[in-house]
Amino acid sequence: MNEIKDKVIIVTGAGKGIGEGIATYFAECGAKVILATINDQEGQYLENRLTDKGYQVHFVQTDVCSEASVINMVTQAEHRFGSIDMLVNNAGITLFKSILEATLEDWDRVINTDLRGVFLCTKYVAQSMINNQIKGAVVNISSNHAFRTLPNTEMYAAAKGGVNAMTRSMALSLGKYGIRVNCVCPGFTDTYHYQQWLMEKEDPQVVESDVLKLHATGRISTPEDIANMVAFLVGPASGNITGGEFMVDGGLTAGLYHAENF
Repeated sequence: MNEIKDKVIIVTGAGKGIGEGIATYFAECGAKVILATINDQEGQYLENRLTDKGYQVHFVQTDVCSEASVINMVTQAEHRFGSIDMLVNNAGITLFKSILEATLEDWDRVINTDLRGVFLCTKYVAQSMINNQIKGAVVNISSNHAFRTLPNTEMYAAAKGGVNAMTRSMALSLGKYGIRVNCVCPGFTDTYHYQQWLMEKEDPQVVESDVLKLHATGRISTPEDIANMVAFLVGPASGNITGGEFMVDGGLTAGLYHAENF
């Protein structure tokens, strides 16, 4: 994708899963990628793996809950590559626990990472874009839980619902500067986290079969599926799209229920 080549993009939570998939995709397209993740080992490993292939990437250890850490991320990106064209707010955690059992510490952990992190990163990257007169793009990675959810997901659903609402407001606030803001809402995605979840089940093959039956496409998403949507939303083909919420879940959320016999 020539429109991505040489663009500077920050991907938070880039160390694994969807974030790693997005960061790798953009590096392969010729972008200059800031790998912002809290885990030193994961971030350094990904930087080494991608630079060994000749890609332009740079790892910045980042805690998106910390204002000082986010400011450092932006400063390091500007120092390394000059300016920032795109931001993907991917960093997040998933914690499913009953509201009857969840603690205030659980709530703070989920909200601070999944929601506060999006606020802080967008605030400081957007200011950098404005200062450098960059008409940039921001994509927030949300979840289909922002639309339809399950028992014992109150904290996660609240955080992701907040991300979608904040996306709409950010799009309105930053539009006058030429900055577009959208969000992508994945469902089941084939990551280490998903595979680990399967392995915890009594019969992983049966559970996986049931999961696949819930999808109109007959499969769950891959990190590349999410990256493809992100690439569209930051590129010129989506130049008049902002404030949007885009489901990438193989039709999972479209269904009311699934039954074999009727």
